Amino acid sequence: MSDLAIFGGKPTFRDGWPRWPYLAEKERRLLEEVFSSSIWGGTGLGPKIAELNAKFAAYCGAKYGAAVANGTVSMELCLEAWGIGPGDEVVVPAATFMATSIAVHHQGATVVYADLDPKTANLDPNSFAEAISAKTKAVIPVHLGGHPADMDPIVAIARRQGIKVLEDAAQAHGAIYKGRKAGSLGDAGSFSFQQSKNLQSGEGGFITSNDADFIDRIHYSLSKFGRGIREKYTGHVHYCFGWNASYTEIQAAIILGQLERLEEETERRFENAKLLIKELEGVEGVEPFRYEDYCTRHGHHLFLIRFDSGSFEGVSRAQFLAALNAEGVPASSFYPMPLYEQPVYRTDKRLKMRHQPCPVAETLCREVIFLEQNLLLAEPERVARIALAVKKLRRSATKLRDVKVEADAFMGSAVLRQARKAASR
Repeated sequence: MSDLAIFGGKPTFRDGWPRWPYLAEKERRLLEEVFSSSIWGGTGLGPKIAELNAKFAAYCGAKYGAAVANGTVSMELCLEAWGIGPGDEVVVPAATFMATSIAVHHQGATVVYADLDPKTANLDPNSFAEAISAKTKAVIPVHLGGHPADMDPIVAIARRQGIKVLEDAAQAHGAIYKGRKAGSLGDAGSFSFQQSKNLQSGEGGFITSNDADFIDRIHYSLSKFGRGIREKYTGHVHYCFGWNASYTEIQAAIILGQLERLEEETERRFENAKLLIKELEGVEGVEPFRYEDYCTRHGHHLFLIRFDSGSFEGVSRAQFLAALNAEGVPASSFYPMPLYEQPVYRTDKRLKMRHQPCPVAETLCREVIFLEQNLLLAEPERVARIALAVKKLRRSATKLRDVKVEADAFMGSAVLRQARKAASR
C-alpha cells in the first residue's frame, strides 16, 4: 500500500489545527457589557465603537479611524468621500478578491487593471504608472496575503499625478512596511473584519486616515444615511446621499478583545512562516513567497506558495492540493483568473473596465496555492511538519498523476468551500 494518505496511507496530521474564529474570555466579558447596556447597534454611536475607532487607528499609526459594516463598503465610502464616480478611473491589481473592483463599480467608475510584482503578487508600480490616464483619480494597492505592497514608489507616482491612494489592507492587519504599519501609508486605509481575517467579528470593516474631516464625513454621515456631522447629527435630517453601513457595538466588543492579542499572534505567524520557508527550501516545484527588503513584518493572513507543475513531475495543482489536504494540511488554490477575465464583464455591460497586459497575474493565477493564517498559530514543531508532508508528496510525485480531481476543487478559503457545499445541498 502507498504511504500517501490520499491512497489510504497514514496522514502526516491526524488532529486539527488551531480553531478560527474563536472567542476568548475577554471578548465574552465585553459582549456581556454590551448586552447589559441599551446600545447594541451602530446608529447610537456607542462607547465600544468610539473606543475601537481610537484604538485601532492608533495601532495602525493613523490619527483617525471609523468602523463600518464591511471591508467592501469601506472602500466605496472612501471613493465617495473623494468624489470619485462615473467618468473617473481607479487602478486596481489584476489578481485580488473581487471586492476591490466591486467598490469601484458601485461608484460607477471605471476599473483599470494593472499587473503584479512576481515576487509578492502585489501591484507592480511600473504597471500602475503605465495604466494612468487623464481620468485616473485613485489607485488601490492591495497588501495581498499580508505582504505590504511597495508603497513608496506607488505613492510617489500618485502624488505627481494628483491621484488618491487607498490601501486595501483587508489581509494585512499588523503588517509593517519600512517600519510603518499598513493603513498609514496612503491617503486612507481599508480593513476587513470578515471571519477568516486575522482580526474578525464575523463581518465588518475599518477605515484609517490622518484626515479628520474625511473620517468625520464617513463616520457620522456617509455611513449613516447622510446625516449631519457631529453637532448636526440628528435622526431625520439628511444632508447628503449616504449608505446604511453602520458597525455595531456587539462587533466592536469582539474586535476590542481580539486587538489585545493581535500583536502577539502576528509575531507568532511571522516567526512560524519564516520557519516553514526554511523547511521547504530545496523542494523542487514548491517555492514559498519570500519577503522583500521593505517588508519589516508580513501580516500573514495567507502563506503563499508558487507550485510549478512541470517541476513536480507533471502533477497538476489540483492533484497536489488534493494530496496535501489528505495529509491533514488544509491548502487552497489562488484566484482562478485575472479579474478582467471574470464572467461578470461579459454579462453585465454596465461595468466599465480596461486592463494593461498582465502576464504575471495570469501566471500566478495558474500557479499559486496558499495556507491560511490559523495554521501559523500552531506550535513551531507542528508548522515545520507541514514541510514533511510536502516532501512526502514530492518523493511519490509520479503516483499523484493518477489522482482524479476537478481543477477548482480546492479554490478559495476554507469558509468559502464550506459555503459552496452548503449552497449545493
